[in-house]
Amino acid sequence: MKLDLDLTPVPIALALIAAAFVAAVWAYGSRYPALTKRRRAVLLWTRLLTLAALTAASLAPVAHYPTSGKERNRLLVLVDHSGSMNVRDASGGRSRREAADSAALAIASELRGRFDVRLAPFDATLGPFGRDQRALRGDRADAAARSGETALGDAIREALHRADPDSVAALVVLSDGAVNRGEDPERTVDASLPAFALSVGSADDPPTVGIAGVEAPGEAIIGSPTAVHVIVRQGKRPPARGVARLLEDGRELGRGSFALESAGASARVAIPFTPSARGKRFLWVALDEIAGDPMRENKRRLIAIDVREARRRVPLVAASWDWDLRSLARGLESDTAWAAVRAVPAGPSMVAPLSGDPASFATLLDGAPAVVVRYDARVITADRAAELARYVERGGGVLLWLDPEGRLPPETPFSRSLGLFWRFWGDSPGQVATADLAPAGRTHQISLLGGDAASAAVTWRALPPVKPVIALGVSGGTLAPLLVGQVNNQPVPLLLAGRIGAGRVAVLNAAGVYRWGLTASGLGAGAGAGVEPAFFGGLCKWLAAGDDDQPVRIAAPEITPEGRAIAVRVTAAIPTAANRAGKLDRAPRAIVRARRVGGGASAETTLAETARGAFTGSIAARPGTYVLSARVEAGGRVIGRDSVRVAVGGQGIEFESLAAEVDLLKRLGERSGGASAPIESPKPVLDRLRSPDLARARLAEMDLFHNPFLFAVLVLGLTVEWALRRRFHLL
Repeated sequence: MKLDLDLTPVPIALALIAAAFVAAVWAYGSRYPALTKRRRAVLLWTRLLTLAALTAASLAPVAHYPTSGKERNRLLVLVDHSGSMNVRDASGGRSRREAADSAALAIASELRGRFDVRLAPFDATLGPFGRDQRALRGDRADAAARSGETALGDAIREALHRADPDSVAALVVLSDGAVNRGEDPERTVDASLPAFALSVGSADDPPTVGIAGVEAPGEAIIGSPTAVHVIVRQGKRPPARGVARLLEDGRELGRGSFALESAGASARVAIPFTPSARGKRFLWVALDEIAGDPMRENKRRLIAIDVREARRRVPLVAASWDWDLRSLARGLESDTAWAAVRAVPAGPSMVAPLSGDPASFATLLDGAPAVVVRYDARVITADRAAELARYVERGGGVLLWLDPEGRLPPETPFSRSLGLFWRFWGDSPGQVATADLAPAGRTHQISLLGGDAASAAVTWRALPPVKPVIALGVSGGTLAPLLVGQVNNQPVPLLLAGRIGAGRVAVLNAAGVYRWGLTASGLGAGAGAGVEPAFFGGLCKWLAAGDDDQPVRIAAPEITPEGRAIAVRVTAAIPTAANRAGKLDRAPRAIVRARRVGGGASAETTLAETARGAFTGSIAARPGTYVLSARVEAGGRVIGRDSVRVAVGGQGIEFESLAAEVDLLKRLGERSGGASAPIESPKPVLDRLRSPDLARARLAEMDLFHNPFLFAVLVLGLTVEWALRRRFHLL
C-alpha cells in the first residue's frame, strides 16, 4: 500500500522545540550531579520523547493512502419486475421474473464479500433497495397480477440519485430489455460507471395471442355508429381464431372476430358500437380465451372515449313560445354546433321537453353548458330556483329573461344572490327605449357584438327600440349593466351580466327584441344585419364558458396503470386578500378525494404545494373508475372545487411486444464499458464483476495531528516526567 505524508511545518514552533531539546540535554546532563547517570538518562529520554511527539504535532502531518472498502464500493443490482417478465420462456419452464430474481440473489451472495450489494426491483418505478430477497419480494407480492410498463432508464437515473454516484462501483441490470416508458436507458450511462446486463427471455415472440395495439376515437357522438380497431397478433403457435369484445361495466357494446393462420400473423379487427350515454366512458377491449394460450395479461386493454351530443344543447324553459324566444333560438342555431332545446314547466320541479317525457329539471340541466329561463312565476318555483343555484355553483351559465307581462316570481335565495331589485311602471306601461352601451358594456364581449366599442355603440343605437319590462336595479356588484335604455330621462338596465360562484348569469330586461332579428333578416336590411347570431349566439357562448372562470383546476391522467398511484396536479388562483398579513390562518392546501364510481372505499390525500397556487402529489387506488374531487383552502375558507373522472387499469402497452430486446442491453454494456450476456451464460459478466480492477480504490486521508495516539503520548510523557521528578525529590 502506497502511503503519502503531507507536512505543514511552522518555523517558530520548530525553533522553540529545538531550544527545548537543547535545554533538556543541558539540564539533565550537568545540572543534577546528585542523580545517578541512570536516573538522569531516564528523565532525559522521557523529556525527549515528549518533545518528539510535540514536534510531530507541530508539523501537522496528514497521511494519504488508498482503500477499497465495501462501504465505498456499492454494487447496484436492478431487477425487472414489469408485466412482460411474467412470460414463461426462461430455462426450466420458469418465468423471466423468477429467473432474474434467482440470478440476482446468486450474484449478491457471491459478491457481498467485495461489494456492498444493493438489490431493487423496478417496472414503471423503482422499488426500495435492500440486501436480500426481501427487497425483491416484500413489496411486490402482487407482481404476477400487475401490468406495469418497463422504465429502465428512469430506474437507472433514480438509483444513481438515491446512492452517491462516487460510491457505486458498478451497475447490474437483469431484464428482458423491452423498454416502453420513460427515458432512453442509453442516455443514463456513460464510461464513468460500468453497467452490466444479463438478458432474460427469448428474442422470439412467445406462443401467445394478444392485443398488439388499439385504435380508438378520442371523441364519439351519442347515437352515431363508430368503431374501435384492435390489432391482434400471435407468436410462434398454431393457427388461432377468436373474438374481440368491447365492454363497459361487464356489458358488451360490440364484438369482432379474427383468424390468425400462421405463426407471427396479425389481424386488424373492427368492433362497431353506438354510444348511448355522454361523458367520459372507460371501455375494456378484451379477447376471449384462446385454447392452449399460456398468458392472460395480454388480452385486455382499457381505453377512454369522450362521448358528446352532436350539438351543444341549450335548454329554453318557458311556459309559452313567443317571437323573442324564436329570435334567440335562431341566433343560437346560426352556429351549427349549437342547438336550442325547448321545454315547458311541469309541476313544481319537473320539466317536459317537446320531444320527450317529463323529467326532473336537474336531468335537463345535466350536461348543458347554458340554459335560458323565462323569469316568471310559472317557471321559477322554489324547487327550480334551488336547482338553478346548484347549476350555477357547478359552473353553468343561466340567462334569466324577464317575462314580458311582468309576472315575476316570488323572491328566492337564488334571486337574492343576484342582488336584483325592481319596481313596476305603474300607470305608464308600454315604455320603450333604445339600447345603448353602459360603461361596463364598452369592454364586454357580449355587448361589443364581435367589434369594438365605437362600432357596437352605433349598431345598438340604430336598432329598433325595445320595451323595458320593469324598472330594474342591482346591488352588491354581482351583476353589471351592459346595455341601458332611457325612460323618463332615467337609465334603465336592459342587460346585466356577471359571475356568480363558479358560473355566469345574465338578466335580460327587454321585450320586443325579435324586431332586431326582423331587421337583420331583410325587412329592413341595415344596422341590424347579423345582430341575432352576434348577440344571442355570443351571449349563450359567454354563459357556457363559465369553466374558464374556475379558480381551481384538477388534472390527472385519464388512465393510470394498475399498481401505480394516480398522479394529480391542482392549480388554484389564490386571492390576494388571502396573502395579506393576518388574513392567512394557515398555508394554502389542496385536498383530493378519490370516490369510486359504483360504490366502494374512498381515499383522500393532501397535496404538497410545489409553487404558489400549484399542488402536486398522488393518490393510491385499486383498479376501477373514480371521480377525483379537489378543493383548495386558504385564509380559513374554501377557494374553489373541481373534479375529473379517471380510471385505474391495464393499458396493455407492456404486452404489445413480448420478445426480449437483447440488442438494447448489449448497447448499454458497450456504451458504459461494461458487458452483457444471456442469463443462461453469464460468465463474461461474472468474470468482470470478480475482477479486482472493478473495485474502486478511494484515496483516504488521516489527520495525524488530531490522532488520539499522538495526544496520549504527549500526556503520558508529561505525566511520567512529573512523577519521576517528584520521586527523585526534584520538585
